[in-house]
Amino acid sequence: MSKQPIASGQYEVKMAKTLGPFSIVFIGIGSLLGGGIFSLLGPTIALVGPGLFLSMILGAFVAFLNLQMYVALGTTFPEAGGGYLWVRKGLGNFQGFLSGWLSWFAHAAACGVYALSFGYYAVWILNMFNMNFFETSGFFSGEKMAAIVMVIFFGYINWRGAKTTGSIGNYITVALLAVLAAYAYFGIKVMSLSPHPFANFQPLLPSGLFGIIAAASFYYIAFEGSEIQVQAGEETKNPVRDIKIGLFTSWAVVSSIYILLSVIIIGATSSTGGPVWQMLGSFKEGAIVESARAFMPFGAIILAMGGLFANLAALNTTIFSSSHVVFALARDKNFWSHLSKIHKTNFTPHFAVIISVVLICAMVMTLPLFDVASAASLLFVLLFMQLNVAGIVIHFKYPKTKWAYKIPLFPFIPILATVIYFLLALTMLNVNPVAWIVTIFWSLIGLINYFSYAKNQSRETFENEIVYEEAVRVVPKTGRRILMPVSSTISIEELKNLSTLAFAIASKYHGEIIAVTVHTIPRPLSLVDGATMTRDQHVFEHLKQWVQEYNRATPREKDINLHSLAMVGRDTVDSLLEVIKMEECDMLLLTWGGYSATKGVVFGSKIDRILRETNIDLLLVKNPQNIKSVLLAKELHLGNPYLSLTGEILDAIKTTFQPKMKLISVVPPNQKDTGSGDLTERLLTTIGRQRSDFEEIKIVPAKSIIMAIVKEANFQKEEKLVIISASGPHILREIRMGAIPELLAKHVDASVMIVRGHQGLVEAKWETFLRKLS
Repeated sequence: MSKQPIASGQYEVKMAKTLGPFSIVFIGIGSLLGGGIFSLLGPTIALVGPGLFLSMILGAFVAFLNLQMYVALGTTFPEAGGGYLWVRKGLGNFQGFLSGWLSWFAHAAACGVYALSFGYYAVWILNMFNMNFFETSGFFSGEKMAAIVMVIFFGYINWRGAKTTGSIGNYITVALLAVLAAYAYFGIKVMSLSPHPFANFQPLLPSGLFGIIAAASFYYIAFEGSEIQVQAGEETKNPVRDIKIGLFTSWAVVSSIYILLSVIIIGATSSTGGPVWQMLGSFKEGAIVESARAFMPFGAIILAMGGLFANLAALNTTIFSSSHVVFALARDKNFWSHLSKIHKTNFTPHFAVIISVVLICAMVMTLPLFDVASAASLLFVLLFMQLNVAGIVIHFKYPKTKWAYKIPLFPFIPILATVIYFLLALTMLNVNPVAWIVTIFWSLIGLINYFSYAKNQSRETFENEIVYEEAVRVVPKTGRRILMPVSSTISIEELKNLSTLAFAIASKYHGEIIAVTVHTIPRPLSLVDGATMTRDQHVFEHLKQWVQEYNRATPREKDINLHSLAMVGRDTVDSLLEVIKMEECDMLLLTWGGYSATKGVVFGSKIDRILRETNIDLLLVKNPQNIKSVLLAKELHLGNPYLSLTGEILDAIKTTFQPKMKLISVVPPNQKDTGSGDLTERLLTTIGRQRSDFEEIKIVPAKSIIMAIVKEANFQKEEKLVIISASGPHILREIRMGAIPELLAKHVDASVMIVRGHQGLVEAKWETFLRKLS
């Protein structure tokens, strides 16, 4: 473990880097083979029949699609927590917490499966030597007692440290591969000598195509090794190299073994009565042992020992991964923060290991293997589906990210993976509805934790970053809350113009203004200097005076509140996003100094990022001035979902400033109805205004929308505000303002306001549909 100072008396928790590429490979192989071949092969055969190999091919194909995103994210963002952290990065704190919560239970449930399977093989061997001294069923059966003992033992191993963990797991995996190699050798030999080697494959699919999907859905827990491997990303010596080698190599080895053994177990096994696949299905987790009894010398005892080794390796890695998910949740204060502590000498998240072991033991004692396995598979399917969506968002949310691995055919591959995972999740309703019940129940527990603990912890952390706070309250908190960040470079005149605009909008919505200054502080420091604080207080005194003057000059029912905050943070945008979340802001009013010449940057790196990551109404103002006239510029696209908000903002400005108002819309040169009243009425309807609101309404035929509006906006040099709506949302769009508004903001000399609503693509399409329907 390493400690990096982040503030006075505080340290950032990091874990020691001890794992190399071979450790990552063996972590994947060990966890995958234990869950697949020796635990779930029999129940999977019962679902699909002799076409088992087709389910394996489908599972391997989907896992390969998913692997692309895991390699990309794991090599670029190598941290303990894996999918949980990436979902949070892409989809926000709540979705991130939910994925982490489900991931924790999924790994713990998988470990419960392996523990019970280990117990089965342990009792099988003891019975062979007449040495089973435990009950045959119930809470204190031999299977459950053996499972509990091994969970506690490997919990201790993980408590000791990843290096010890990796060494023991590597030895077990090598032994396991040797056992499976012997099984494959004798199975191929039997099939090659048989005159009808594929006789047992008739009928190939007794349950039809559904059987393939059902079996792949149930068996998918056997392909969850990628999530376990990336949990070790923070402890790898060279994440870019080690994770890439580890994930691809383990997938290739394990997928080949699955497909090969799925053919051998059907083709080489003989049956005295009835179809072979039905007989193997009845053996459940012992299917491969009974198969080996038929064609391999000492096959039963060798494979039973292999089952012990396989489940031991899987136990080891799933305890490792589940504890790391809990560690990441606690480190981010989404769960009891005490669980994020690192052992002083072992450098391991020892409390996270302990609570994971307790959860696993509880499942082992109370739940049957089939239900736990079904729930684990479903949870991993949901986690991987969520992860691929988050990965797509991250690619477009952070366009400057230097990816260590680039996904081929992006975004087609992660979209395809998401669709297939959705189908697998639906299939589980038919395979075992209990899996969905368990998932929903665990999710409800997580929601209780999130809203009762995690949000309060986030609020406490947020308040610790506030160094100055003042409020002017004349009415209860009602209406919209408008966040107005105050830049350190803004002049008093510009601040007054901007705040007056904010007062007008807040008055329209009976709202409250939250003025905030954010100061970025180097990591070793925790305080701002006195001169900065004096300036902030001076700014807030001006705002306080102006809001009191505004309230006195307007009707009482339009009074507005002002809440002023001065904050310190490591990143300005992160702090603003935290204010939006904690203060439940509805609208963001931003100033913009001018067009950025940096390649790939439109409004500036900070504003560009805010545009990508906020989902509230947003007003971007360039060069705020005292408003004497307003030009509402509109392209001919009547389905824009932000036009109604634009109309509301226009009404607020009209009420406060009483400016001259003009509406201009640009249409193609060949438009025939440019002079008709019908087109004008449709334009007015979309913004909720009337003809009397405007001194002039102008419809201009032109080839270039940009040039026509710029010409009109730059005509007459007066204090003018040009308002234009952002383009409607599009899927996978980096900056959601649109080319036309962005170019207008660049070329218009006057003050410019771009209005963008909070609606995403789906919500915007739904609103458009409702408007057309009405």
